[in-house]
Amino acid sequence: MNDISQDPAPGLQEGLHRLAADKYHADPCPGPSLSSTLAKVLVTRSPLHAWHASPRLNPDFERRDSKVFDIGRAAHRSLLGAGDDFVEFPPDLRSPDGGIRTKEAKAKDAELRAAGLTPLKTEEIKAIEEMSGIARRRLAELGVEIDPAFAERVAIAKIDGVWCRAMLDHVADDPAAPIFDLKTCEDASPEAVQRAIATYGYDVQAGHYRDVFRAATGEPDFRRFFFGFQEKKRPHEMTLVELSYETLDIGHRKAARARALWGSCLLNGTWPGYPVGLHTVDLPAWSAAAWFERESVEQSLSA
Repeated sequence: MNDISQDPAPGLQEGLHRLAADKYHADPCPGPSLSSTLAKVLVTRSPLHAWHASPRLNPDFERRDSKVFDIGRAAHRSLLGAGDDFVEFPPDLRSPDGGIRTKEAKAKDAELRAAGLTPLKTEEIKAIEEMSGIARRRLAELGVEIDPAFAERVAIAKIDGVWCRAMLDHVADDPAAPIFDLKTCEDASPEAVQRAIATYGYDVQAGHYRDVFRAATGEPDFRRFFFGFQEKKRPHEMTLVELSYETLDIGHRKAARARALWGSCLLNGTWPGYPVGLHTVDLPAWSAAAWFERESVEQSLSA
């Protein structure tokens, strides 16, 4: 592993920028920078995992854009008016079940993706258009209007001596306007959204984005932050979420911890993995409580 914390390569300076997604993900900062994805890896996995996920630190890094995210990318483009565009894949090249299996079809798929286009089925495009309309109406109810000029803005700032970056789905210049981030999902019920926030570390994302945006713009206050969770299948319901003060505070603390780890590892040139040794593991409290409750019920029934 090479320590390139003093990488002299020129990069984008602090502030707000417009940047293509591939250039953003390649890390455009003057030095190896911390993204929200890397911050989540640092606080949930280890510095070693973050090193492997960094395009600037790991020489063997290979970014994989899974087709699983095709609908999400297209939904972002349709709603925000920014990012990679999508196109209908020629129906005559698809297999009877809608798959892309022939040599000609695979070549066409690769050609479209190389051109920065996401190939979709006709019915998928119709679904994307429906999703966009629903999302716009829901956001309008909160007074949030989507303007492509403010979509996918890249914030870059140096915080606590660490270069940080964030690609914000939508944030207007008005200090009263919130940062908005769109998530596509299978289940947008409030209960499922709560689980997703905990599982995927969206509290860390919110804390990191707010930190980087305030540092990049010099605004005295943190921006409000909205998540929009929208279902990919009909009826394409959407739940808009603003994290509580306590949850945001935890997110900011985790983001600060990630910056401290990132800066320390860059300085020392070492990226440790999981703690060594034999670990004793307890069941989560809820799991143990559920078992004891079951035992109690069974004993009462057999008494």
